[in-house]
Amino acid sequence: MTTAEIVIPKSGTDIKFTYIIPDDLNSEAETGRAVLVQLKNRTVYGFIYGIKKTDDEEKESVKDSKPIKLKNVLRISKATFFTESRKDIFNFLAGYYHENISGVFDAVLPSIDVKRFDLLDKYFEEAESFNQSPADVSKQEKHLLKENNPDILNSERQPVNGFLSKAEYELTKDQENAVNFIKEYISNGFYKTFLLHGVTASGKTEVYFNLIDYVLSLNKQIIITVPEIFITNQFIYLIKKRFENLIKQNAFAVFHSKISRKEKLINHFRIMNGGVKLILGARSAVFSPLINPGLIIIDEEHDGSYKQQSGLLYNARDVAVMIAKKTSSVCILGSATPSLESYYNASVLKKYEYIYIKNRVKGKTLPDIQLINLKSEFKTLTKKEFKDKILSEETIKLITENILARKQVLLFLNRRGFSTFLICTSCGHQFLCKNCAISLVYHKHKDGRKKEIHTDISQEILECHYCGYKEKVPKLCPECGMDTIEPYGIGVQKLEEHVKSLFSNYSRSSYEYKDACGDLDMTLNELNGEKNGIIIERIDSDIAKKGKTGAEIFKKMHDKKIDILIGTQIIAKGHDFPDVGLVVVIFADSLLNLPDFRSAEKAFQILTQVAGRAGRGTDKGKIAVQTFIPDNYLLRYTAAHDIKGFYEKELDIRKEYGYPPYSKIIALKLTDKNIDALIETALNLKKSIENIIDIKIKSGDFSGGVNGNISILGPSPCPIEKIDNDYRYQLILKSPPPAANLHKLASALKMDANLFKSFSSRKIVVDVDPDVLM
Repeated sequence: MTTAEIVIPKSGTDIKFTYIIPDDLNSEAETGRAVLVQLKNRTVYGFIYGIKKTDDEEKESVKDSKPIKLKNVLRISKATFFTESRKDIFNFLAGYYHENISGVFDAVLPSIDVKRFDLLDKYFEEAESFNQSPADVSKQEKHLLKENNPDILNSERQPVNGFLSKAEYELTKDQENAVNFIKEYISNGFYKTFLLHGVTASGKTEVYFNLIDYVLSLNKQIIITVPEIFITNQFIYLIKKRFENLIKQNAFAVFHSKISRKEKLINHFRIMNGGVKLILGARSAVFSPLINPGLIIIDEEHDGSYKQQSGLLYNARDVAVMIAKKTSSVCILGSATPSLESYYNASVLKKYEYIYIKNRVKGKTLPDIQLINLKSEFKTLTKKEFKDKILSEETIKLITENILARKQVLLFLNRRGFSTFLICTSCGHQFLCKNCAISLVYHKHKDGRKKEIHTDISQEILECHYCGYKEKVPKLCPECGMDTIEPYGIGVQKLEEHVKSLFSNYSRSSYEYKDACGDLDMTLNELNGEKNGIIIERIDSDIAKKGKTGAEIFKKMHDKKIDILIGTQIIAKGHDFPDVGLVVVIFADSLLNLPDFRSAEKAFQILTQVAGRAGRGTDKGKIAVQTFIPDNYLLRYTAAHDIKGFYEKELDIRKEYGYPPYSKIIALKLTDKNIDALIETALNLKKSIENIIDIKIKSGDFSGGVNGNISILGPSPCPIEKIDNDYRYQLILKSPPPAANLHKLASALKMDANLFKSFSSRKIVVDVDPDVLM
């Protein structure tokens, strides 16, 4: 008799179910193949994890045992999803992140439609014989190409030597040194992780492309990940422009959530059969099943989007390092603002090779950063004036100067919506989300495209940015019945309205800037008479998620058809607008002092990244940062472009309080719809943890100091205590690296079935290396 261990995704268990392989399917049974089986009277799909043949001697040994009635495997596909060697990666993910094997398979492998299981063999055969021309690329890729460069699909492709077409400039000495240094490890087939720390506009992408070209010449495979889908779109255009032979050979594939299930499956098979050499995608692309791995690149490695927030709570950056190590390949972590952990691993622990590119390409210099002290200018304003004031006079002057010089302006404010909350000025009633412990955000012109400006507040909506709940704004306060509802706080929609009121109502033929700038009395007509007005656009996730609209705005910006672009952090990531002369950070203070140990690091990163959008052309560019606290250490380091100085300061603070990288953290996150039951559960869980630690110490399983060097913080409510009708508490477990006892403790908690059974009505999530503790 032949049996198979089957892992069933979505089963929520660590069990590898045993099924009989019927004689007529024996020849098709292989590790990694997809199957159909019956589970609790439902037909589900799974994957063969292992195969076992039971001989006569084994049958005799179990003759007297209580028989277990095994079910037959119903179907086996010809499609292989993973090889035997891949199981080592699955086991690492399950062990390190304390996730069951089912959850790992959910995250790592493509999902399968049970009703269309027969199509798997068809897709597998398509992947084997795949030989389409560039004109037959997927609809998704065609759509993305047309948005970025509609001519490329119709262009005649000229033969080129090698894969990489010529760049616009020769590599700088720093770039060349980086490429040559990394090549040594690639050519020798050695594992190594590199932290490529290059200032904004230092040409990290060109380093990537030269190394990709080298790896392709060795007939090895490459993964390159970016943190957001819209950045994927930009890379698709660059890759198709620079690697024309790669496209001719159909050796390029894209992975992200917008790709159809069929395309994901075919791409998965093509990667496994070696047909795809270069894989580009967001977070999950790191799981691409390379058969001949050479290089993994994590671009913008510091970005929090690389941390999965549901299911398998992995960090793609850390997974990439692990996969490179297990496959003897090279991993590059690239960023202008590396994560503090990566910087520490490279510069202090020397676990990674540290490569620093301190100069921009083409002799460009970093822009000047000016801190504008709002306190001194706003202190004379009345309460009403203060409420309506957004731009300082100095900021208005700088914007004006740039427009007069035919330069574009970026205005950055990391707040969606119009105002952060509404309040009744008569009774103080605030509009809170009915599902979450947080204010509803006031949104005006939700689609971002309406030309008219509503004056009637009741035409607009309130929205929760956590659960998505929406409601209309009432004309009268529901508490006191008065018509005194007022918006407070500034969002990008309010900023857009304010900037348009200052600038776009004037035509270029008549608008004089004398009132705004004193001695600047030149008219825009003298400089650019062919335009009739200043073009102002907004880009945030409300607009970008519409896909085409977001791409159109970025293209218009690149083509210099927008004068002022207003946006959230989406404008800080990966964009190259050569004509931007000024970037304004509207309210830097909103990024500071959040209740999370990484808040300073994240604020510094986003400020540095958004500042890097200026000065990418022929001019130096300038950054204006509006703040009430110009003496804040973080802003001072930002203004001085002193990245290393900030990191050393932040490392000192982390060391003092025992936070990463000087400790490892596991957050136990608990949710329940009943707050009293949740608190009781949290307290009982803490007692259970203390008991396990005590048992482990007495048995000698834990070594080290007090409590096995494990600190328990909490339980305490999360900073946002309620989301989507679930109350939220957390316990934080901390331990100095390598934190072996911490992982033993988490494993013991997971293994204690009775413990988790007693908490079965509550949801407990184990989050290893959490990115945020909000």
